[in-house]
Amino acid sequence: MKDRVYIIGVGMTNIVKQDGGSFEHQCDIAISEAMEDAGLNPKGDQAAVGGIWYGNCAQGMLTSQHCIRGQVILRRLGFESMPVVNVENACATASTALHQAIHYVMAGGSDLALAVGIEKVLPDLNALEDLPEIVAALPYMTLSAFWMGSEQDRKKLYIEKWRKEKSEVLGIPYEETNVGGDRSPFMDYYAVKAMKVMKKYGYTQEQLARVCSKTHHHSTMNPKAQYRKEISWEAVMADKAITYPLTRPMCAPIGEGCAAAIVCSEKYIKENRAIKDPVQVLASVLVSGRERGDYDQDISGRGAELAFRQAGLDRKDIDILELHDATSFGEIYQTAQAGFCKSEDAGIYCSSGATSLGGELPTNVSGGLISRGHPVGCTGLAQAYELVTQLRGRAGERQVKGAKIGMQLNGGGLIGVEEAALGAHIYRKAE
Repeated sequence: MKDRVYIIGVGMTNIVKQDGGSFEHQCDIAISEAMEDAGLNPKGDQAAVGGIWYGNCAQGMLTSQHCIRGQVILRRLGFESMPVVNVENACATASTALHQAIHYVMAGGSDLALAVGIEKVLPDLNALEDLPEIVAALPYMTLSAFWMGSEQDRKKLYIEKWRKEKSEVLGIPYEETNVGGDRSPFMDYYAVKAMKVMKKYGYTQEQLARVCSKTHHHSTMNPKAQYRKEISWEAVMADKAITYPLTRPMCAPIGEGCAAAIVCSEKYIKENRAIKDPVQVLASVLVSGRERGDYDQDISGRGAELAFRQAGLDRKDIDILELHDATSFGEIYQTAQAGFCKSEDAGIYCSSGATSLGGELPTNVSGGLISRGHPVGCTGLAQAYELVTQLRGRAGERQVKGAKIGMQLNGGGLIGVEEAALGAHIYRKAE
C-alpha cells in the first residue's frame, strides 16, 4: 500500500452462544477497549473519530431496526456528527467494514476511523417471555437470517444440486441425502465441496478431524473463545454426524460478539508519539465471487494473490494466518488455495502439525470460527483482533514466537460455487 495506515487499537467482547447483552452493551465493551488501547478516552474522545463503519447482518431481522442501525447504537455511546456507514456483506461484513475504514483514511477523509462488527443471534428474551411460539422459532430464525446470504430466487436450485451431487459422490439414494434438514444449508454446501475435493486429492475424514482437534486445542488458550475444550481427533470422528464428512465439532457455531478496530494515518502516528505498538496495514483487499470450474482458483486464492501483490510480499513471509474455517475442511482448502502448499499436499500438510502453534505456519491460533465462534457480522474483526494482539506479542500462552507479519482471509455469502465476498488483509508489526 502506497500510503501507510495503521491499526492502533483493538477491542473485543467474549464470544458467547447467546445472551451476550444488547447491541449497545456489546458495542460499548468492544469500542471502549479499542479506544483505550489507542490512547483515547472512550467517554470523552468520541469526536476525534472522523468516520465509523458499523458491520452487522441480523439486527434488522431480530429488532426491526433497519437502515440506520449504526447511527442508533453509536449515538447512544456518544458518537455524533461524524459519518456512520452501515455495512452488511454476509460473513465478510466485519472485514468489509475494516477495509472501508482503512481506505477512508488512505483517501484523506480522516486521520482516525473506527470499524465495528457485531452480531446477536437472539433478541432480548425477556421481552418475548409472553410469546412462547416466537421463542420456540428462534433457532430457525437464526438459520434463516444467515441463509439470506445466498441467491434467494435460486435457493431451491442450490439444494437440488447439492442433493444430486451428494448422491453421486457417496453412492446413496437421492431421497436419503436430506440436504438442509436441521442444520444450516451452508453446511451442505461445504460438505459437497469437501467431498469433491477429497475425491480428487485424496484428503481423508481423519485429516479433517486432526485439523479440527488442533484448532479446538488452540481455543483452550483464548479467554475470549466461545468453546475452550480439548477434543481428540478420535472424539471428533465419533461425534454427531452433521452431513458427511462433517461432524459437529468440525462445524462453526454461530454466536454473539462484537469486535472493533481504530485505524489511523501516518500523520496521526507522528503527531501522537505516545501510541504504543502500532500495527501497519500492508494490504486491504475486497473481492467478489465469480463463475468458475470446481477445481479452478477460488475467491480465497484470488484475494490472497491480490493481497500479496499489494503488500509486496510472498507466502513465505507470513508468520501467522487466520482463515475462514466455517468448517475444518475450510482450513485445508484455503491453505492450498492461498498458495501455502499444493492442493494435493494440503490434507497431509494441515494435519501434520505444520499449522499448529509452534509449527511453520500457525493457523487459527485464536481457535478459528469452529471454536472461537462465528458471530457472523463480527468475525472479520475478531480475526484482526487476534492478529494485532499476536503481532504486538500480547497473546499470552498462545503467542506465536517471533510473529512479525500476519494475514487473514474472511469469506461470506454464497453465489454459484463459491463465496459472494471475501476480505483479505495483511499486517506487519511496526518498527
